[in-house]
Amino acid sequence: MAKKQFKNAAKDLNLQDALLESTGHAVPQKKEEKKPASSQTTTPDTSWDHFTVICSVELMEKVKAIAQKEGFTIREVVEKFFSNGISAYESKHGKIKVVNKRKKNIDDVL
Repeated sequence: MAKKQFKNAAKDLNLQDALLESTGHAVPQKKEEKKPASSQTTTPDTSWDHFTVICSVELMEKVKAIAQKEGFTIREVVEKFFSNGISAYESKHGKIKVVNKRKKNIDDVL
């Protein structure tokens, strides 16, 4: 059996596609992304934010165990716990008003 040859260019190397192809599965077709016109600006996706938490090793191991046992990601489990905790807080203290501290768009400033 001959080894499968891959293109040498790093931009063409996609390990997930290579694994799918080498195991006989169909590689999903990639959609072409439309590039914005030079006069248009793109806005970043602000629906998600990175958040780091320091907690006990025992708590983190329990969260990992729950996620693994139930087939969820750690992010999904932690997000659900946060949502439940915030809902409990709001039921006691009222709705939390979220203040958007978004900076100006750099194109408006410079």
